[in-house]
Amino acid sequence: MKRVIPEYTSLEDIIQDAIDKEKDAFRFYTEAAAMTETEDVRLFLLDMAAMEKEHAEMLARKLESIKSDMTVMDGILSSFNDEPEPDKGA
Repeated sequence: MKRVIPEYTSLEDIIQDAIDKEKDAFRFYTEAAAMTETEDVRLFLLDMAAMEKEHAEMLARKLESIKSDMTVMDGILSSFNDEPEPDKGA
């Protein structure tokens, strides 16, 4: 089955989609672990869930860092005015 990848408009959209997918995988493994009767399989699935949770948290930190950097950059860029300063003394 071929996977359809949506058209993204920004890096933030890509990372948010990845976070959502990691959270979905976490829920999948957690629910599967609750349904299994085999201890080894349950522990394996819970390990997988923990990894997915860690991935989501790592991506969330990266997303916050990118947003923070963009806020700083927007502030810097907004301090430059396209219009010349009015003449103040002549």
